[in-house]
Amino acid sequence: MRRRLGQHMLRDRSVAEYMAGLVPEGSVVLEVGAGTGTLTLELAKRASKVYAIELDRALAAYLSARAPPNVEVIVGDALRLEWPPADFFASNIPYYISSPLLLRLAERRMPAVVMLQREVAERISAEPGSENYGRLTVAVRCNYDVEVLRTVPPRAFSPPPQVYSAVVRLTPRPPCVDDFKSFEKFTAMLFSQRRKLARKLCRGAPEGKRVYQLSLDEVVELFGRCRS
Repeated sequence: MRRRLGQHMLRDRSVAEYMAGLVPEGSVVLEVGAGTGTLTLELAKRASKVYAIELDRALAAYLSARAPPNVEVIVGDALRLEWPPADFFASNIPYYISSPLLLRLAERRMPAVVMLQREVAERISAEPGSENYGRLTVAVRCNYDVEVLRTVPPRAFSPPPQVYSAVVRLTPRPPCVDDFKSFEKFTAMLFSQRRKLARKLCRGAPEGKRVYQLSLDEVVELFGRCRS
């Protein structure tokens, strides 16, 4: 069932230690997809409090039984639950919710260290004009500086995925727009036709540029023009 849900649980403690080491000491941490708790237990050594969200009730019960007192395990869907107050986000993000979870995280601009499928890490760090550049790139980088810190091999997980993963640090930057939800919808519309000439979709777009060639600043400018 866990494979069907896209959850490859981290089992390499050294990777968990590395990720936890990027969390400021004393932080209140929100973790999504806690699984068996390999990352959770390392986070608990540095954080004052860890809220660990896990969808699977059996895994949540297992983690609750072995977690220290500063860990609160929450059973539920991280895309639907109201998130508890936290000042840092850390997660081995289940593959199947990578994009919607990153968008929800970007809306909140919480500092974060996350494990992602390497393909997703390449998408959110892509440059304009590249094959991986798209709606997710622009939406995440509207509110974050993105650093891909290291790749992680399949053997670090159980069950091992068929692809490599990557540890990514997300550092909040001044927001590029004042209405992120509207901007997110705009980018979804715009990049649904990523190879089309941008000027055919929105007046004022740079002449000769296709959607996937637009920089973040150009997308933000178009967003302002098209909603005015």
